[in-house]
Amino acid sequence: MILKEGGNVFKDGDGQPLTQRINQTDIMTTVQWIERLTGIDFTQERDAYGSPVRWLGSTGRKASSGDLDLAVDANAVNKDELFARIQAWATAQRLDPKDWVRKSGTSVHVKTPINGDPNQGYVQTDLMFLKNLPWSTWALSASSGSKYRGQDRNVLINSIAKSLGYKLNQNAGIMDRATNELISDDPDKVAKMLLTPAATRADLATVESIVQALERDPKRDAKLADARDHFQREGVPFVESVEIDTEVNYLARLRDRIVNQGMYALIEDRQIREADAVGGRAKGIEHIEGLVFRKGTRGVDEAKKILKSAAADTPGTTTVKWDGKPAVVFGRRPGTGEFVLTDTSGFQATGYDGMFTSPRQIVADMQRRDDNARAKGNQANRVETLAPIYQTLWPALEAAFPKNVLGYVQGDLLYYPQRPWVEEAGNAVFQPNEVLYKIPLASDLGRKIAGTNIGIAMHTQYADQGSAKQPLGDIGFKKVPGLLLEPPIRAQQFRVDSRVMKQINELERSHGAAINQLFNPVELRSQKITDLASLCVDFINTRVGKGFAGLAQGFLQWLPGKVTPSKYQNILTYLQSPATNAQALEAAFDIWLLLHDLKMDVLQQLDLQHPGQEGWVMATPAGYAKAVSRMPGGFAAANRARNN
Repeated sequence: MILKEGGNVFKDGDGQPLTQRINQTDIMTTVQWIERLTGIDFTQERDAYGSPVRWLGSTGRKASSGDLDLAVDANAVNKDELFARIQAWATAQRLDPKDWVRKSGTSVHVKTPINGDPNQGYVQTDLMFLKNLPWSTWALSASSGSKYRGQDRNVLINSIAKSLGYKLNQNAGIMDRATNELISDDPDKVAKMLLTPAATRADLATVESIVQALERDPKRDAKLADARDHFQREGVPFVESVEIDTEVNYLARLRDRIVNQGMYALIEDRQIREADAVGGRAKGIEHIEGLVFRKGTRGVDEAKKILKSAAADTPGTTTVKWDGKPAVVFGRRPGTGEFVLTDTSGFQATGYDGMFTSPRQIVADMQRRDDNARAKGNQANRVETLAPIYQTLWPALEAAFPKNVLGYVQGDLLYYPQRPWVEEAGNAVFQPNEVLYKIPLASDLGRKIAGTNIGIAMHTQYADQGSAKQPLGDIGFKKVPGLLLEPPIRAQQFRVDSRVMKQINELERSHGAAINQLFNPVELRSQKITDLASLCVDFINTRVGKGFAGLAQGFLQWLPGKVTPSKYQNILTYLQSPATNAQALEAAFDIWLLLHDLKMDVLQQLDLQHPGQEGWVMATPAGYAKAVSRMPGGFAAANRARNN
């Protein structure tokens, strides 16, 4: 059985879905509504990372989900009885049961009010009846730290199993391909069978971790053969190697996890190319205008809700996006109280212990990363550049973190002895990455900076390694001479231009259906142009720092140099028939421009409050977005120029 997310069971008379995607922040309360309806607990049992075991697929692990996939123990709950129970509930509410509950195969489908409130729309809940709950909940779960789907991971596992004479059964375990005999339903044992004797289930968690585990396997090519063919047929890039040792990569993974796991008081890490497109979603937090090409009109609606939510509670949702570098994670290990200092790569490591308990361990790990990078022909200077920074930080951070507090915190370095702040014209001036900060020494923050030689913008808290991110709480840091641990800087109220919002609404009413049809995956697949929307994103990114006039026409002029002649012709044909496709493309670019105008207006208001920032992050119940200038002279433009 392959878990397929987003299938629409509930539709209106015109065949349009009656359900929608659900944001991660709305999932818990919505699942609790299902729990009250069914009498089944879906949230109490948790895995090692704190995620509910019975939440399958992307449920709760990604920024949003197409539906809610929940596991039901088929040995304890009868499918037909549960179906009848929900039918009876609908009847008691004077509702037509067939509009609210359906069943198919091993599942019962429920039209579920988001947050229990019909006014917020509905999401489809798939109650999946599983006979081997421990195995299937593992096999049908996706990782929040991967760019691939759980389904892709399982294709890769099956490819490896096939090369060894086995096959993956998501309901039962690993089976003999010839006899159908069950070999094992223990993920840890399966990891050892398929990968290496030292492997654990953590090594089977993602496509990336599996590829990494097979790096020195002499049978690697045979094990990956089927998976490579499948990914090629599906048009999905296959990761042939995993460079976990570069700062760019570990920050990229951090940014993805920030989006996926949710965090309200947030300032991001920075060493990602702002303008790199990655297909269906951004590498990190999305520019708010980019949502139109990521999700169609759902993205437009999400962008509007984010702006409205942030405007309604600006201090509670909107914080400075510091351009700090590098990132640090530190704290005390639960269970022992031992002090740990690491980077995000070490904190997220699965193939080695990255939780360093001495400066010597940091130097040794930086040397290991340098050796790996050098062997691949990459830059290898961590021992000289990064290790001394962490060695300098160690005594100050260890003294600052209370001995009676367990868990970890994260922040971004703003200045430190190797890259200090300097005084110029009454300002504290420092440049950790792209943004040059000039903080008046007479200001509140300037007075904090004075007399310190280490400054860290703090933003995140973890109960333990692998736990979900949380807003930074009151840790009670100890005062240490020369050290500034600065909490998130929150914005004050801003307004959203209602005139521009009205223009967006009018365009969406006129062309929304056509935009969704234009980017319909089924239609795009049939025309062999599945990446049309991401091509629009790629094109816009080429205009960063140059202005955004004439986008629709410019896109068609840019395309021939980007795609093959046959694909270019396919796109032109698709835009001409039906004619509404061409109109929809122009409308999508127009909406992008209007959302960009809204963002720039908000950015101007926020920058008047705290000038000189890289940008701002809006982390709202409606979703996440960033306000960073992409115009000439803006941060994104500077960063793109630097990385090209």
